[in-house]
Amino acid sequence: MKGAIGNNSTKIVIIGAGAAGIAAASRLYRHGFANVKILEAGDRIGGRIHSVKFGESFVDLGAQWCHGEQNNLVYEMVKDLRLLTDDEHSPSLYHSRLKRVDWEFSTKLNQVFQQAFVGNNSEGRNMGDFLSERFRALIGRTWTGDKEQILAGECLDLLRRQIESYFAVFSWRQLSTRSEHKISAGNQHLGWNGLGYKTILDVLMKDAPIRDSVFLNKQVRKIALTPQSGALVGCADGARYNADHVIWTPSLGVLKRDYLSLFQPKLPERKIRSIQTLGFDAVAKIFIHFPRRWWNDDFQGVQFVWNAEDLQNSGRVFGEGPHQGSISWITKIYGILPVQRNPNLLLAWYCGEMVPEIERLPDRIIADGLMHTLERFVKRDYPNLTRPDKILRKNWYSDPHFRGTYSFETVESRKLGAPQSAVLSEPIVTNVGKPVLLFAGEATSSFYGALVNGAIETGFREADRIIKFYK
Repeated sequence: MKGAIGNNSTKIVIIGAGAAGIAAASRLYRHGFANVKILEAGDRIGGRIHSVKFGESFVDLGAQWCHGEQNNLVYEMVKDLRLLTDDEHSPSLYHSRLKRVDWEFSTKLNQVFQQAFVGNNSEGRNMGDFLSERFRALIGRTWTGDKEQILAGECLDLLRRQIESYFAVFSWRQLSTRSEHKISAGNQHLGWNGLGYKTILDVLMKDAPIRDSVFLNKQVRKIALTPQSGALVGCADGARYNADHVIWTPSLGVLKRDYLSLFQPKLPERKIRSIQTLGFDAVAKIFIHFPRRWWNDDFQGVQFVWNAEDLQNSGRVFGEGPHQGSISWITKIYGILPVQRNPNLLLAWYCGEMVPEIERLPDRIIADGLMHTLERFVKRDYPNLTRPDKILRKNWYSDPHFRGTYSFETVESRKLGAPQSAVLSEPIVTNVGKPVLLFAGEATSSFYGALVNGAIETGFREADRIIKFYK
């Protein structure tokens, strides 16, 4: 234990065994703090890292890619282990009537999408209105023919789905154009080569007895600060834990649901406002296994553009499952992608306001909806379509231990002035400066929210806060 300063008498309770909680425990252990307990509400470690064996490799039901290389803690931790491989794809664009859209149009469309983002840091605007205005203005400058302009206009819905998938937001109009978020330079889609994102947990726990410190199925119901400058943590099963320090790491979704009943005394109003105004929705990832592969080796995935009339009639043409007016849930698919080291597997992404209802659909209707979409869009190029025989998914929004996927800045959170992720990260400190209740997790990261590297950094940050107190 290099630079050990802790001791067995300092009791530290970490709530949540996700990336932030594991990171905090590993840092504390390496500085000599041996009396660390991790209370995990679920029956496994990892949190929103959830790698499971499916098909011929591990797949990630939660966090999947290492996004970027420069100033990315995850990349720095594993770059010499040769674990990460390129998982970038260039999906083909298919239209509900025109079928495959030519490559020249698709390439130009991607360039216009990128141009639409220029200048998107104006305060007080939502992403949906901003990008809609920008994209419509760019259409007239980019395409001259009527048919191309109509097709480009129909691609606005694809841009919306791109945003709602990437940010896991139910409506792109909730999302602020202004954000402190930083993008790490380098490859944005580095995959784990069939090993799963769980690999980073193994790296964090190497040479630290963290698994022995994790108590599963411990749902925390109360964190009460005590007059002795400590805290008492109470669980649903009746277990009680005294602590000198508590590090809270569960999702913002759980915090939104429980902040009023969980903390005694209640949190400062400033922190409550940050919890209320920061966003936390979901995106649906669905892995689909086929008994026989109907695509070829150079398949890069598919994205879908709906003709305006087809979009409006989709609920009548495919009647199973949820609808918004006459629009079916099947139109909320952003795209499908191949999966590393898993030749018979595809990954479908669904987004938007119907995600909670999509999560409740049985596998049969998911398969029916996907087959309807594929037959409508790609059957001409892939005539040997087969029906999937297995479906795997994790319903993050429905799961009471998560209540969604990852955080985002809303127009409302930006109105409060200071970045609310920074406010959320502020510890509750005694009058002698002792940090008793600390907050970690991706939603508390000022620059790398929604990312595993952000979650890990915040775990280290709060562990360092405790370490500094004892120096």
